[in-house]
Amino acid sequence: MPQQQEQSAFVGLARKWRPKTFSELVGQEHITVTLRNAVRMGRIHTAYLFCGPRGVGKTTTARILARALNCTQLHPDGEPCNECQNCQEILAGRSVDVVEIDGASNNSVEDVRRIRESAKFPPASGRYRLYIIDEVHMLSVSAFNALLKILEEPPAHVVFVFATTEPQKLPATVVSRCQRFDFRRIPTERIVQHLVAVARQEGVELQEAAASVLARKVDGSLRDALSLLDQAIAFSGTHVTLEALVQMLHLVDAELLFRTTQALAQRDVAAVLKLVWELAQRGYDGFEFVEALQEHLRNLLTIRTTGSAQLLDVPAELVERYRSQAEHFSVADLLNLLTLLHSTQQAMRYSSQPRIRLELGLVQMALLERAVEFGELLRLLKSDSGRLGEPLPQYSAARMQHSAPRPSPAASPSQPAQAQPAAQSWESILGEEDPALQAAFASGALSVRQEGTSLILLPLQPFLMELLKERIPVLAARLRERVGMSFVLRIESPSAAEPQAEASSPLLEQIEQRLTGLLSAQRLPLISSAPRQRSRPE
Repeated sequence: MPQQQEQSAFVGLARKWRPKTFSELVGQEHITVTLRNAVRMGRIHTAYLFCGPRGVGKTTTARILARALNCTQLHPDGEPCNECQNCQEILAGRSVDVVEIDGASNNSVEDVRRIRESAKFPPASGRYRLYIIDEVHMLSVSAFNALLKILEEPPAHVVFVFATTEPQKLPATVVSRCQRFDFRRIPTERIVQHLVAVARQEGVELQEAAASVLARKVDGSLRDALSLLDQAIAFSGTHVTLEALVQMLHLVDAELLFRTTQALAQRDVAAVLKLVWELAQRGYDGFEFVEALQEHLRNLLTIRTTGSAQLLDVPAELVERYRSQAEHFSVADLLNLLTLLHSTQQAMRYSSQPRIRLELGLVQMALLERAVEFGELLRLLKSDSGRLGEPLPQYSAARMQHSAPRPSPAASPSQPAQAQPAAQSWESILGEEDPALQAAFASGALSVRQEGTSLILLPLQPFLMELLKERIPVLAARLRERVGMSFVLRIESPSAAEPQAEASSPLLEQIEQRLTGLLSAQRLPLISSAPRQRSRPE
């Protein structure tokens, strides 16, 4: 029997460690300072609107405000004493002057009418009668209209506190009569510090890495973090480790993420497929894995761009490993991988076989050509003839302009003056819009000839032909903006009458083949980020 009484007296950490004063609230200083000053100065508003995500302290702040307004031994800084009779009754939930209402189950006009009738009576023992309406956005339209009357002409002893997670659903007429306070998601570092402090008070050894995992899992909700800590203590006892949390919450293991990015860096398709199989065998959800991999790639991108781990939200023992693996990727590589992974995630949502879509996306990520290789090949194309072993074809825009027919005097009036500098504008547009085409133009592998209001593009390599087909709409629009008139852009092969380069060197042929393969890899035709129709009903 004593054991049963002890079990029934157990109080969860979220309730046991609920703040009792404004100073104990975590991460909401912009609100607590204002409310304490209002209580201390006696500037009490008729209605307060507390907005914000779940578990950040909206209802708790309303209860602290209720005690501060009715406290008989109020501290000079505006904090309630929590020892007088009024504070004790409010803490115990038996005060007749503080009425807490659930807006989801008391959302009719009759419920609001009862509030209006009871609000006429003065408080029993305190200075104010408070009505705390939680989830106020659940009230009906007619209930809000009935509430407006008392908000417009309230008794001097009545204070309303509305709490909601969806303030956009409240009528503007109600919001305009309230002082609005927006609660913020609590920073991860603050949650970690609070969890460690609570665990220490409870006699629990909580690893900092485990506290960091709990804090990231709850998305800024301290109440959810304390509830998860309760669950972790029940699972692993008074020694809560990272390994225990990974097993309890079935989190995607960091080791699995590092193995995935290593396989992508090594372009090991077999390893990627084995990882997906391992995910299925261990019971991981594909969507959770994609989200974890996105965060993992984001951490690599952060390390690669900033060179610092300050913006990383990972345990300290993993920072050096992130630094080491980030060296295998360029910034462009990581951006390409994140883009592909996002497209994979969208395709998985509408697929009847999400696992196959995941495999397909990861295989494409593994086979994706590296951006540094593309840049190196462009550098070779742009290099001088001595580097390549034989002269590059000098088939430049200037040479083509000399060979282009000059417009006749009869055509001069109809041809705007802006048409003349089109070829010169073309070179500057290439430099601004597309480094790949600009390098080809500078090396002589691409040239342009102007014929009236037409620009003839003459590429010497097939891969340039493919690039131009994709770039022409954008380049034509830029040229129209620059010159002030429309030009027709056409792609043609150089005529036999023009001087051609002699046989291409083996190095040039290899560069051309490599660029063609890179271009094909960047098209990514197998994943659609916006499917035209769903493959299965909701």
